[in-house]
Amino acid sequence: MTKYIEIFEYNAFTEQPFAGNPAGVVTDASGLGDDTMQRIARQMNLAETAFLVPPSIPDADVRLRWFTPAMEVELCGHATIAAFTAAAERGVFPVADNEVRELKVDTLSGLMRTRIARRDGRPEVAMQIPVPTFEPLALDRDAFASLWGVTANDLAGEWLVHTVLNYWYFPVPDQKLLQSLTLDAERLSKIDSTAAFTFWTTDTIDSDSDWHLRFFAPFQGVAEDIVTGSAQGPMGVVCLGSRSEAVQNGWSELKGEQGDCLGRPGRVRVRVLQEDGAVSDVEIAGGAVPMLEGRIRL
Repeated sequence: MTKYIEIFEYNAFTEQPFAGNPAGVVTDASGLGDDTMQRIARQMNLAETAFLVPPSIPDADVRLRWFTPAMEVELCGHATIAAFTAAAERGVFPVADNEVRELKVDTLSGLMRTRIARRDGRPEVAMQIPVPTFEPLALDRDAFASLWGVTANDLAGEWLVHTVLNYWYFPVPDQKLLQSLTLDAERLSKIDSTAAFTFWTTDTIDSDSDWHLRFFAPFQGVAEDIVTGSAQGPMGVVCLGSRSEAVQNGWSELKGEQGDCLGRPGRVRVRVLQEDGAVSDVEIAGGAVPMLEGRIRL
């Protein structure tokens, strides 16, 4: 007998249709094998598709897995926002208006705290991400900059690498230079075929934003991502580290921009907790808009 399962597409980090980052969502993936999830992600052909399955550890409420068209990944922010928005709207994890529901989520990045709130009838999802650690990135600056069509002087400032995700972070001075970057995946693969590349500027589009970034992950099957929660969250730590006036204790509320140059603007709220000057917790938050729903044949 032919089997079908329900599948949805949500645009995350936006409240408007045709904006933000689309993600596939399967709210009940129990019984699906790894190969089937990978085939579904390949069929959806989105940056990531998220699958909610029963937890594999006792303390968790649910397990969440993320697949690009090419591979399973350890962390994906926008697909998490999409998945739990769909779960709230479809009754998997119902949340009443003005209520907050907290879940413990089993992921490849560990047990992750996720909160679903519903205000004015719309779900909003906040997810904890692992506290990022960074090291200085040692590269031939002239050679690397040339791969993006710019000079080393255009990328002046501290170059950092996320030590777990292997995301590389590069500051740029303004929007004009940020939007001029061009990707040369073939030449980049000779430097590091596992890295992803984040370029950011404090020259923002919205006056209340703290940074604007572009994110390239060609070796994960995503040439340029629209809005990347897993890069935006750590960016909050990078941004605070670049500010001499950053708070040393308590929560900092920040906002990141992305996707405008692709015609799909998204905005990510980032919260960073510092205790005695050290980062101890990071959250990203946003909403998502349903775009498609249907069944997929297995």
